[in-house]
Amino acid sequence: MARFDLILVLLNGLGLMALIALAFGTIERLMSDPTLKRWLHAPVFALGTVASMLSPAHLADGIIIDTRCVIVALAGAFVGWPAALAAGLAGAAYRIWLSGAGAPVGVVTIVLAAAIGLLWGRLYRRGRVARRRNLIALGLIVSAHIALFVFLPLPDPLGFTLNLIPFVVPTYVAGVFVMGSMMQRETRMMRREQSLEVDAFTDALTGLANRRAYDALIAEELAQRRGAEIGVTLLVVDFDHFKQVNDTYGHEAGDEALKVVSRILRSCVREGDYVCRHGGEEFTVILPQTGLPQGRRTAERIRHAIEAAPLIAGDQNLSLTVSIGVAGAPQHGDDPNTLYRCADAALYEAKSAGRDQVVVYGRPQLREVVSVDEREALALAN
Repeated sequence: MARFDLILVLLNGLGLMALIALAFGTIERLMSDPTLKRWLHAPVFALGTVASMLSPAHLADGIIIDTRCVIVALAGAFVGWPAALAAGLAGAAYRIWLSGAGAPVGVVTIVLAAAIGLLWGRLYRRGRVARRRNLIALGLIVSAHIALFVFLPLPDPLGFTLNLIPFVVPTYVAGVFVMGSMMQRETRMMRREQSLEVDAFTDALTGLANRRAYDALIAEELAQRRGAEIGVTLLVVDFDHFKQVNDTYGHEAGDEALKVVSRILRSCVREGDYVCRHGGEEFTVILPQTGLPQGRRTAERIRHAIEAAPLIAGDQNLSLTVSIGVAGAPQHGDDPNTLYRCADAALYEAKSAGRDQVVVYGRPQLREVVSVDEREALALAN
């Protein structure tokens, strides 16, 4: 009868494990903060552990077996100590409440399962997708807890334990493998969705945020800074004579030039600033909490760094230059379209005035002349 009960426990347990795996996947996809994820997983595995003990297989008076150790071990293996601790405490407390001759051994097996899961997670997973053989190994190790059954208060505990091995070991291995595979599938789906989302907002050539990302970022920053004394400065950076580089040296040289510019742009801004490839040879730089004077200095630093950057195409050492238009919110507008049009108009003036310069929108003749001393200071800084 006990053997038949074990089969029923496994079948019932698989359904419960599937629900836990789905809840695990939902939390993984909806939550971005890793710490919050772990603490949200904890009650899920705690409840799952207790639920698995509601319909156990009764092996003898006061001695039961169920799939609790599978759930506790996987909590430690896939989530970490918060879930393992919550599941272990919940399972141990409920087993003590159930009482019976097997309660002390039952509590020890729960603690052992949590420890095994945590150790396995550190050794074999570490954020990666575990191989199938590693899941099978985890199932075998977790099922080894039945060795503790020899301490049960029975007339022949050793014989009792040996008779259980052919049924308990396959049950636990199957449970770990099935639930672990479900959780890994949910993890893979979550990572695939994240990858697709990143790809949708990333320029493939430069690795910078793309136009779609720029639209979202500038709208968010302007909304957050609306009404603030110091708002947002926008730089529109455009390659000078980029078509000539492509036509003369080929698109490979043009692509390399774009990569060089993207690296310099990243290096010239602060953490919290945003660099985007707007399209073609045009880049945008969003500078939150930045006034026009500081924004202009950043633009000059970028212009000078790009001018000094070497680019070798074949046997030629090319000199790169950019023109930069600068506009700020709220001075020049507090909506994305107006701010961009102002920066773009300043860029046009920079191009018209001879290229390789920075122009701030709205100044006399739309030009901003940088002194020799300031140019020398920028040269020393770069």
